[in-house]
Amino acid sequence: MKNILTITTTLILAAASALGADADNGAKLPVPTPQQLAWHDAGVGLFFHWAPNVYQGGEGDDLSTPRDQINPDRFDASQWVQAVKSANAGYMIFVAKHGGGYCAWQTATTDYSLKSSPWKHGRGDMLAELAEAGRREGVALGVYLSPYDRTHGAEVGGRTKNPEAQTAYNEIYRRQLTEILTGYGPMFEMWFDGGNIVPINDVIDRYAPGIISFQGRRSGGSRWVGTEQGFAPYPCWNTIDWKVGETPKEGAGSPTGNAWCPAECDVSILRPRWFWSPGSDQAILSLDSLIEIYYLSVGRGVNMLLNATPDSHGEIPAAQLKRLQEFGDEVRGRFGNPLFTTHGSGDGLTLDLKGSPVIDHVILREDIRGGERTRKFVVEGQGADGKWLILASGTQIGVRQIIPIPATALAKVRFTAQESAAPVTLREFSVFHVNRPVPRLAYREGGLRVPEAAR
Repeated sequence: MKNILTITTTLILAAASALGADADNGAKLPVPTPQQLAWHDAGVGLFFHWAPNVYQGGEGDDLSTPRDQINPDRFDASQWVQAVKSANAGYMIFVAKHGGGYCAWQTATTDYSLKSSPWKHGRGDMLAELAEAGRREGVALGVYLSPYDRTHGAEVGGRTKNPEAQTAYNEIYRRQLTEILTGYGPMFEMWFDGGNIVPINDVIDRYAPGIISFQGRRSGGSRWVGTEQGFAPYPCWNTIDWKVGETPKEGAGSPTGNAWCPAECDVSILRPRWFWSPGSDQAILSLDSLIEIYYLSVGRGVNMLLNATPDSHGEIPAAQLKRLQEFGDEVRGRFGNPLFTTHGSGDGLTLDLKGSPVIDHVILREDIRGGERTRKFVVEGQGADGKWLILASGTQIGVRQIIPIPATALAKVRFTAQESAAPVTLREFSVFHVNRPVPRLAYREGGLRVPEAAR
């Protein structure tokens, strides 16, 4: 699976400019950047929230923890990276600075950082070790750099109470971003939670012009899905209506949007808690809950960013590691091996199933290098009597749609694009026999009757 993903991503990046916005009938649709294509391909990322909050039992750092007690003495970057791979994720986002302002790297901007920790005599650097472990294991790294910073008096978005304080904080934040972009290797994504009024686009243009910026005021970024439950609406278009300088708006997007800015579903394995506290592992989401989230995020073409919560020693608890492994194994078990698969261009595509096997899932993936083109589609199956039945219908395909159907023996399955903004190319049209429980919310309207046994 790793080799397949690597080869596929490489081919996509190499061909990213082949179609372009003006391919096929002069359609002028927004298209993803090469970095966004790789991000879409990953599908799942792992979030890591660690900050002085873990010593306080709360979700926000109240700045009460003595600095010499902030000690991630059992932090092992290899453990974190292995958790990413176990969960079948393709990237990780590390909260290097949360709202309290504590910096988990060797910054020159503040002493409220690992420089004042007893860990490695104040010379420890969690971000550097994660970057190295990620490079070694082929896992992409992103960073959450909170604009909100209680230590420096910055509220949500990095806004301070007066112009003088704003000027001072802008300088600090820009230096922090510069340190990260220049000192820790290529960054996959930067998270600017809550939006960011600090002027940073020139810094990004200089050091990382292609980076995906979550809630950043620039093109080529990503946006919040609108909740922290892990569920995306359907449809959830990858394009939005955007004006230069705006923070992207959350929600379902628009099929006629002018900018490619996909949504990301962030959710914690301790939902709704983002940080570890004593006893919090009792709240770990069940495997069934994680699979439901997967269907309602990745299954709707939206990246799933699942948060793990390292403890006060910087170690991921064993119970969380076990659940992440179970989750990754379940995803691989369900969708690792299609019964039949094909790809191609045109308004219709048919799979001959060579007999009448039982299938219970269809996966559609559009070739988004030329934009998001499908506006209405139907999937039908041919039974033993030769009659065609509607299995599912919908509007958006985009990056991927995982479509469960009631288990049915079929001779053929066909896809028809009923409406489109330009000729459609499917990167993947696959059928599966998963034979495992499916969340009821994952079924689509317009198809066969949902079985009563659905979760």
